[in-house]
Amino acid sequence: MNKSSIVIGILSILFYLLFLFLYIQDIIDEFLFLIILLMSLIILLVSLIIMLFIYVVFRKKYVAKKKIAIATLIIFVLFCYEVPLIGYYTSPTHLAYAYSEPTEALKGTGIYSIGVDQFSLNNGKSKQAVEELLTKQHVDVLSVIEVNNKTIYGIKNRQILKWLHLLKEHSPEETRENVALYLGREDEWLKTFLGRPNIEGDSSGLSLVLTGLIKQGDFQNQIPIAVTGSINENGKVFGVVNIKEKIQITEKTGIPFMIIPSENAEEVAEIQKELKANVEIFDVSHVDEAVQLIRDLNEKR
Repeated sequence: MNKSSIVIGILSILFYLLFLFLYIQDIIDEFLFLIILLMSLIILLVSLIIMLFIYVVFRKKYVAKKKIAIATLIIFVLFCYEVPLIGYYTSPTHLAYAYSEPTEALKGTGIYSIGVDQFSLNNGKSKQAVEELLTKQHVDVLSVIEVNNKTIYGIKNRQILKWLHLLKEHSPEETRENVALYLGREDEWLKTFLGRPNIEGDSSGLSLVLTGLIKQGDFQNQIPIAVTGSINENGKVFGVVNIKEKIQITEKTGIPFMIIPSENAEEVAEIQKELKANVEIFDVSHVDEAVQLIRDLNEKR
């Protein structure tokens, strides 16, 4: 590929990025963004067809034909990638995250799983209006996010990665399997906990493994500890979402200690500065670290 073809490729991508930027900044909507890409594609295709027609009829070669073909291919691929945006035009205007009571999978273990209630609202006038509406419904709101084009674009990209099997779709079923594999058994309490309604994601994995180890007599715990983190079958701990809200819930509940994934440690350091939460937070990257940490905390009682 010669330099001029590379330049055409770069210009095509820059053209796309310009209108993507306008979309992300909420200056244009998804329909206008896609129409611009489609019209550009049509113009390029028509130009290419005309050149091919002239070549077939008059045997007249155009150097620009290859360049237009490259630009057409690039815009076509990008247009196909962005088409799924059409499916998100009915997205909610706001997402609200609310307090959810921390739960012990087994009473008396002191290991609390931290979940966050999520509400999707349409036609919300403002964050304040959404918060007031939910408060009237006796919902303890922790945060409200306005859904904009950037939010929708992120959702669309994650969905495409799932379709291509490049992003795992975490589920309670996956959590159950990983916890059972690590513990070497699957007890009824685990099925019961993950079988509750409105259970999503895999952020309870670490708390459930620790609960199982306590039940098996591997170690003891006498203090309340909030735990969040997903795991694999080998006990490696992975990051979770909504960590800010989980810290708020832990503080509201009065739980003095919290264990989080090391992958969230940098984010949590910033959140702690903002919230000034009265919670002592520790990060771990493996189940073994969490077990040792809990032993140390119990010895200091």
